Order: sequence, then C-alpha cells, then structure tokens
Amino acid sequence: MIIGVDVVFIHVKNPEKMAKWYQEKLGLEIDHKTPDLGWQEIEMDDERSPTRFALDYGGPNLSLVEQQLIIISFKVTNIVEVVEKLEKKGIEFFGVEKIFDVGPALVATFKDPEGNFL
Repeated sequence: MIIGVDVVFIHVKNPEKMAKWYQEKLGLEIDHKTPDLGWQEIEMDDERSPTRFALDYGGPNLSLVEQQLIIISFKVTNIVEVVEKLEKKGIEFFGVEKIFDVGPALVATFKDPEGNFL
C-alpha cells in the first residue's frame, strides 16, 4: 500500500552549485550528503511534512530515469507486496531487476501513462 511521498528529488548537472543556490536563495540547509553518489538532501525539519527533498547527480551517461528532471518516490508499507499488486494491475517496472537496493532503501521504478517515472 502506498502511504505517502517519501522523497521528491531533482536531477541536476552540478549538485554542489545547486545546493549552494538552494541554501543562499531559499535559506534551505543540506542535511545529508552522499558525494560519491551525487546525492544532497535538503533539511526539512517539520514532523507535519515528513516528505524529503533532494538533489541528485546521475553522472555523464544518464539512464532513462535520470533524464527525467523531477522524480517523486512514494513511501510504501512493503515494497514486494506493492510491486506484486501493481504488476497484477498491468504496471511494468523499469530495469533488469524490479526491486533494487540503492543503499538506504529498496527501489522499484515504473512509468505512468504519460511516461513519468515514479
């Protein structure tokens, strides 16, 4: 079951430069960095809004998913069960493995009817 939005992230060409822009112009602070993966997460310290926001660098050779500028990642109760249920409804998942490990989380990526990756 989908229970919320976990993280919204923007694919950027220069994560350090963009993080500086978000800090200087919007007053947001970087909460977590994973420089080797190009991930910079913005601090959102408000229990009323548990959604995370981040900047992500995909590298010079972008996958189809990384070519999409903004990604919304849903929070689910059990990723295996959700993938199985969505597949029964005709949703096809992107990648060789339907569910893959990206370090702190398991991920499964699919498209909506207009081609947006989620």
